[in-house]
Amino acid sequence: MTIVEERVADVTILRLKGRLELDTGDMVLRDHVNGLVAEGRVLLLLDMHDVTRMDSAGIGMLAGKFLSVTRRGGTMRLLHLTNRTGRLMHVTRLETVFEIFHDEDEALRSFQTRP
Repeated sequence: MTIVEERVADVTILRLKGRLELDTGDMVLRDHVNGLVAEGRVLLLLDMHDVTRMDSAGIGMLAGKFLSVTRRGGTMRLLHLTNRTGRLMHVTRLETVFEIFHDEDEALRSFQTRP
């Protein structure tokens, strides 16, 4: 798993690439998000377009980091789910937890209207 970070105003976009799985990607994501939270950067948009596989460890890491960010007053939203990751989010019912977007501009605008 590789992560390319981009900032747009107060929002940090994390472009994920590769496998979000046990030992190959979940720890990479955990460490990256933990570093951002420690810096107070808690408005996160995860671009999942290039996530090729995701397992239960990856799903668990997404949920755990969502809680970490939320507890610090922020939010974590998802962008460009693939068919596979979209199905996993549906089966686990995490689609009811995360705000999921298909359009990057729309996702970025959603941060401006958050409560």
